[in-house]
Amino acid sequence: MRSITGWRFLLVIALPMFLALLGVVTLAFDLLDRISSNANTAEYNRNRDLVVQALKASEIELGHLTRDNAAWDDAFANTVPSVNTAWFESTWGQFNAAGTPYDIVAVLDPEMTRPEAIASRNGQTTTDVAAYLGAPFAAMLQQVGSGNQLQSYATTLAETPDGPVIAALATITQPSTNSSSGKQLLMIRQVNLDMLDHMERTFLLKGLAVVDAEAPGATGVVLHDIGGQPAFAIQWQDKRVGESMTGWAKQKASVVLAFLIVVMTGITAVCWRLIRDLVRNETQARHAATHDALTGLPNRAAAVERMRALRDAKVTHLAVAFADLDGFKEVNDAYGHEVGDRLIRAAGAGISKLANESEIFCRMGGDEFVVLFSGTTAIEKAKAFSDNLIRFLAEPFEMEGRIMSVGASIGIATTDGEELDELEILRRADIAMYKAKADGKNRSCVYNISLDATRIENLAIASELRSIIAAGNLDIAFQPVISARSGRLSGVEALCRWPQSSLRQVPPDRFVAVAETSGLIDDLGEAVLNMACAAARNWPELRLAVNISAVQLNNPRFVERSLAVIERHGLKPRNIEFEITETSLIRDADRARQVFKQLQLAGIKVALDDFGTGFSSIGYLRTFKFDRIKIDKSIVNQLLTSPAELAIVQGTLLVARGLSADVTAEGVEYEDEVNILRLAGCTELQGYYYYGPLPTMEIDALVGRMRQPEAASLRGAA
Repeated sequence: MRSITGWRFLLVIALPMFLALLGVVTLAFDLLDRISSNANTAEYNRNRDLVVQALKASEIELGHLTRDNAAWDDAFANTVPSVNTAWFESTWGQFNAAGTPYDIVAVLDPEMTRPEAIASRNGQTTTDVAAYLGAPFAAMLQQVGSGNQLQSYATTLAETPDGPVIAALATITQPSTNSSSGKQLLMIRQVNLDMLDHMERTFLLKGLAVVDAEAPGATGVVLHDIGGQPAFAIQWQDKRVGESMTGWAKQKASVVLAFLIVVMTGITAVCWRLIRDLVRNETQARHAATHDALTGLPNRAAAVERMRALRDAKVTHLAVAFADLDGFKEVNDAYGHEVGDRLIRAAGAGISKLANESEIFCRMGGDEFVVLFSGTTAIEKAKAFSDNLIRFLAEPFEMEGRIMSVGASIGIATTDGEELDELEILRRADIAMYKAKADGKNRSCVYNISLDATRIENLAIASELRSIIAAGNLDIAFQPVISARSGRLSGVEALCRWPQSSLRQVPPDRFVAVAETSGLIDDLGEAVLNMACAAARNWPELRLAVNISAVQLNNPRFVERSLAVIERHGLKPRNIEFEITETSLIRDADRARQVFKQLQLAGIKVALDDFGTGFSSIGYLRTFKFDRIKIDKSIVNQLLTSPAELAIVQGTLLVARGLSADVTAEGVEYEDEVNILRLAGCTELQGYYYYGPLPTMEIDALVGRMRQPEAASLRGAA
């Protein structure tokens, strides 16, 4: 803050703001002056055009009047061969009270030197018209000439001894005979005060006055005669609207300027406070960018920054412990996010004490934490920390009378002298953490290259699986399902197999898991259903069971696409059964329940596969309303040696009967098992005692034999 106080503050903030204000004021006043000048110029141009147009209109008016009077049979008759003075005075020479648009009228002799007759409004006459009008008169004579053009006339402005005038000259003709007398009719109108006053009223001008052509003034216009020479000038009084307008604007601008000074002063003060607060909050902002808001611990960005700094410092031995809390999601779902946040803070506080020898301990997000160790014993420190963390989390947390337990799956990765960047170390630790989860959770796992080998192999499997699905090269086998009562074939279960033509052999659970993680499960499931339905068209009396993945249930078009495949092959939905394992349903029970309801409304049956291997309860079975329960072979295989397993089967059958669900026993291998399961009330039996998975052609043969009347039951070899 000290670096921008005093004169530095003036240079940084106050001076630029003052200069900006000065520039704005200067530009504003310059703009107003320009507006004023342009307004005055526009006013001058308007007034000049009005004056010129007014005199031009008067000139044209007098010219038309002279032309019309000269082309008049009565005028010709009373001026040829000589002028009828009485007629002249009673017509052209009569200046009545209504006003005549000329002040002097004269008839000139053919030589056009002297007037044969002349009359004036004020009684003054002249005997030398050429001298009276001067050079413009000669120009008019030259333009009019003495020809027979009836419409020929000329007008001019001129300066005379009596002042400025408008003069018009036309040849006297007889229209009826198209004859010309050679005489000229001259009419003159004086540009006097009466005319100027009329122009002021008509054109809203002010202060019109005649001045010398050589000194028209700033607000004057020089008017020219017929020969293009200056005749006289007329001045007027401009209103100077520019000054009056900008004067008002400048007065208002002064008020605005004063207001701006106050505002700028206030802004300067506010900027001072903002800079002070900015400097004060800069540390807080940096802290917020590198720390977790919930726990106050460093975040991922801080961990990456610290690891990068250690790498730049040539620290070659680093170890990362990547911990993910096991069971946190269940706590969060059961007690709400507020309790979950408190649990995260409590766990974070405990972990921070265990990580006192670390370079940095941070929360990566969610329920994930990372601890960084350095030095030649970094890996030992990471392992010791992991063991301590597992022991620490073994003690349950108590919050508001609630007891909750969480564990931790921890992945450990070390540089071991390798040139690894921080992102690669974190990736390896993350992979190791997921390996710890897969191995049973609540344990640690140190990264080794085989974990990446598995990942690389999974990528290769996914790539080949994509090509297999596209080419339709999957192998499908069908395991028969036998009616426990009749011993006859009642259905088949479609089982997907990796193609034998492939160079690698991949078990179903492996490539299905890869399909789920690589986004291929929807395409794989639809391909299996399509191939199974294509084969089952020849077995309309059998029920077709197809396994589905819980991931498929997340596809909003799963039901729609499945029904489309079934309909395309002409099968009835009531002959189709979808099987799903109970462990898959735990992922999203609500979504599964909605999809099952849609399937059952369409007629497709839903079966719970591998029952007895998970955590199913009666409430669980009632919630999903399965059409069939398939008892896992791990229970069936112990029927002959464990009374407890028999009790489980009997209890399952009682529950299924109460829920109106059929029961199929899987993995049946011995005749004694068959007898016990039949007596217990199982609906159907499936296993190698009857048949293992068979190709399509062998199922065709079984169905063919079953259709023969003498076929009572089926018994096959594995």
